[in-house]
Amino acid sequence: MIVTLAGAGWVLPLAGGMLVVSTLLIMWRLLIGPSRPDRAVAVDALTMIGVAGVAVLAMMSEQAVLLDVAIVLATVSFLGSVAFALLFTGTHSSDNPHGQPGGRPLERKNHEGEP
Repeated sequence: MIVTLAGAGWVLPLAGGMLVVSTLLIMWRLLIGPSRPDRAVAVDALTMIGVAGVAVLAMMSEQAVLLDVAIVLATVSFLGSVAFALLFTGTHSSDNPHGQPGGRPLERKNHEGEP
């Protein structure tokens, strides 16, 4: 089955060019990013741009096999995102409930002198 994309002669190169510009902007964030989570998000975004790039390449070359590569890359990217999330757990002040340093809510004290 052959599927044709209307305007493929200009849409696919335009999409590829936009992916290149996005890659350059995200590389800037990766190199300059002020924190480690910013850099982790940049790496995740780069892998998603890679998935989109492989998909555009699959449409340009009419090779359906490349879509399998895009699916595998997206799966690996998801696993990497989960690993980054586990790595950075507890590094932000919003991770602790009620803003307590130990992560535990305040204990109630009985005013009658009982513990």
